[in-house]
Amino acid sequence: MVDRVPHPPAGLRSTRPWAWVLGILVVAAAIRVHALGVGFVMDDYAQLAMLAGAYPVEREPWDLFSFCRGTPQELSGLVTSGAFPWWSDPELRLSTLRPLPSLLIWLDVRAFGLEARWHHAHTFVWWVAMLLVVARLLLRVLPARWALLAFALYALDECHAQPLAWLANRNAILATTFGMLAVHAHVRWREAGLERSRWLAMLLIILALGCGEAALGAFGFLLAYELVRRDRSLGALWPLLIVLLVWAVLHRGGGYGADFSGVYVDPVAEPRHWLAAAVVRAPILLADLAFAVPTGQLALGGRAMALQAVIGGVALVVALLWLGPARVRRTELERERIGWFAVATVLSLLPMVSAFVSARLLVMPAIAAHVLLAAVVLEGLDARLTTGAAARARTALAAALVVAHLGLAPWWGIREIAELRSFGAAVDRAAVAMPIDDAVIAGKTVIVLGAADPSTLLYPPLIRSARGLARPRRWMVLSAAPGPGRLRRVDAQTLEIEVEAGMLRADVEQMFRREDRPLRVHEVIAWGDARVEVLAADAEGFPVRVRYSFATSLDDPSVVVLLATPSGFVRYPLGPVGVAIALPPASAPR
Repeated sequence: MVDRVPHPPAGLRSTRPWAWVLGILVVAAAIRVHALGVGFVMDDYAQLAMLAGAYPVEREPWDLFSFCRGTPQELSGLVTSGAFPWWSDPELRLSTLRPLPSLLIWLDVRAFGLEARWHHAHTFVWWVAMLLVVARLLLRVLPARWALLAFALYALDECHAQPLAWLANRNAILATTFGMLAVHAHVRWREAGLERSRWLAMLLIILALGCGEAALGAFGFLLAYELVRRDRSLGALWPLLIVLLVWAVLHRGGGYGADFSGVYVDPVAEPRHWLAAAVVRAPILLADLAFAVPTGQLALGGRAMALQAVIGGVALVVALLWLGPARVRRTELERERIGWFAVATVLSLLPMVSAFVSARLLVMPAIAAHVLLAAVVLEGLDARLTTGAAARARTALAAALVVAHLGLAPWWGIREIAELRSFGAAVDRAAVAMPIDDAVIAGKTVIVLGAADPSTLLYPPLIRSARGLARPRRWMVLSAAPGPGRLRRVDAQTLEIEVEAGMLRADVEQMFRREDRPLRVHEVIAWGDARVEVLAADAEGFPVRVRYSFATSLDDPSVVVLLATPSGFVRYPLGPVGVAIALPPASAPR
């Protein structure tokens, strides 16, 4: 039997809904057009280096998201060069299979060189296409009023900021575009009986998976759709499940995934650690979806995250309290749609908790969540015409959601793009203006006493390479601990750093080593021609005093010692042998 959600009259269906879609799209684009002015940031520089042959390990143009495949040989080269820090787990793997986004980056470089504005314009085109695909899906499965409000909430959401402004995150837009096309094709097959749409969905899901693991969210939509249908048929998904199985075999068999990182967690390789991460991260992301609580900062963690997790728990309770009565008040087909998007919100969110929490993870889950939010808002609007405490509560909730999602969420996105632009420009300036003579920098060993974020920890040499400037022979960051410490010069070639709060506690440090695989006291790590030894640890096993022994005297002209500060990298005095001096906390440049 073919089911269709009731549509408005033919005239309205053919003109007005799409006029509203285009109007919403223009507003959404206008508030984000400044994303075109963001330059290259963070992983963008690693990918440019891969294409230029300047990355420590060789990569093909279709494999630009494979930062480390987990082999000892690769990790040794990455650590020695400074592309990864000295404390990286010896079995660390940070590698994802994203051939289509990789090839588009390669195409951008071939077509536009290092003119970042054109790279961003390319991303913008894909983003517009993604929104049109989402609008088409929503208008097919929902009444026009409901679909248009859901689309407006989604198009103005904060989740689009980083995928638009960070070129390396374009893959989320691509995966969502093809993933939602696959969902649309599957719905056409199931509800209109178009057999060719079944196989089109299979092709589209292959393309979505070729854009990265974010496409797993589309399987959440498809599984949820079949679970809530009156004539549910999980067998209808078998061609798509075969595709998923083949992708999983290729992904793991090709050496892709995330192993032994405290930030990126692979649910297949590390199910226990993934579950522990999901318990913490899922409520944080739910708080963003429900109440537009901003999670788009580049920081990987913070005290505010605990509060946001509580808010996420509240959001889940409110959703459960709303779902039952809301379904009773609606037609059978509308109840089915609410069930579909409620389950899809959860299922599409689960793959996203494998990465550190950020609104950028919500590009696909937010589609389903905003369908539910639109239903709540429309109920509140209709409740204005009735009396009683329940009606007033629904109206108040609707008003709060409108303020949060049509007022605050767009502002968070505008601010996030502006902050990413300022941050990227500051890091570029710091890398280019390092206090080193460019004429001799190629022979220098640059020792950075402290770095505060991934950009100053890993990317300055790659930024200099992309800008056509000489890069250091070695880039050696000693610590990324966020607190102050003490620096002691043991002898001409040896330094010790003591951090009372402990090293390897912060998320930026645990990106490269999980806390349950600590460095032991007296453990020695080879770091090219240098050595690192853990001298003391706190009661929880985190290093508090570490010794660094270098092959060359620290007084040699080929050695430069720097510290990351708000004004950029500055030279920092080591003091005489035997004397300990204060080591201020490193800071990202501003």
